[in-house]
Amino acid sequence: MRLSSPFRLIAVLGLAAAAAACADSTGPLALDADTLEADLAGANGAVSAPAVVSFAAVGDAIDGVLAGMGGAASVTDLPATLLVNPKAVMDQVELRRSLRAETGQPAAIPAAALGGTFEYDVALGRYVKGTRTGAPANGVRFVLYAVDPATHEIVQPLVETGHVDLTRTVTNQTAIARVEVYGGGANLVKVLDYSATVSGSVVSPQLLVAGFAKNGTDSLTFSLTSQLTLATQTIAIDWRTALPSRGLASRVQQTITGGANPNVTIDGLLTSSSGRVGIAGTIEQQTGGTLTVRVNGGIFATISVDSAEDETPTILNRDGEPLTEREAHLLEHILEWFEHAFDTYEDLMRPVRFLLDLAF
Repeated sequence: MRLSSPFRLIAVLGLAAAAAACADSTGPLALDADTLEADLAGANGAVSAPAVVSFAAVGDAIDGVLAGMGGAASVTDLPATLLVNPKAVMDQVELRRSLRAETGQPAAIPAAALGGTFEYDVALGRYVKGTRTGAPANGVRFVLYAVDPATHEIVQPLVETGHVDLTRTVTNQTAIARVEVYGGGANLVKVLDYSATVSGSVVSPQLLVAGFAKNGTDSLTFSLTSQLTLATQTIAIDWRTALPSRGLASRVQQTITGGANPNVTIDGLLTSSSGRVGIAGTIEQQTGGTLTVRVNGGIFATISVDSAEDETPTILNRDGEPLTEREAHLLEHILEWFEHAFDTYEDLMRPVRFLLDLAF
């Protein structure tokens, strides 16, 4: 799931990164590119512990097992539906009817699953409830296994990388899913811990994801707030991360608007010991727009598209010329970082969709 309106800003970023990589000359930069790349590598490494990688790969499987075991009927596809298209609830009569019927009655973890530890059954090709003990009484535990880095499928023979505990609590109109991932072999340590909280009303829900990921000495803290307003067909997103060990911090604010003129506005800022990098602008569905990349306050590059579907963005440096090879390389890393922020959100939310279901 990429964060998007009826079109995808992230596709524009991806195309821009690909185009920038084609430059073939050299030139000066107003930024310590080597240090920045090392900082970004540290941040990406913090969320790359084997157990975390395994958890991200089997998120859909976890969600599917819980949904398949029953529990209260729920609109399990609503989170993805709303993030892809803010108009979905207003356009789908059956979805609106289901929401009204379930208001205040979010689905619980199925009683048959509570306290259970789920293991992967190679013969069946899916997770099944096993006999191991140790799972939280008010939740479930899933054993995690090594996955193929290319296909994200569980490799065989099975190699355990750790486990994840999932719990869920509901208070009034607020549902909270807690995720705790442990890895590290015989001496298990917590490598990922976050909560996803859904609150608000059906017409204006809010989702808050906050926690940390750790791999060795680097620990990345993160928080993401998504506020949906159906009346204006708007989603406001605020994504923040920090890697204190390297002095790295970032914030990405994105506003997605539907309606007659769909558009998306992005305002991202990345700071580290090497300098400050920002990217900001608005892209409209029909007419496109321009994103401006700034380094230490000055214009570093502009990325212009004729529409949201434009596959040949125009990328120029601060002098209005094609990027040099070194500038293109740095821009590619900058855009990859902002793209990574949205990918991380997807990985965090996939396993808890059933636990939250946004039925409020």
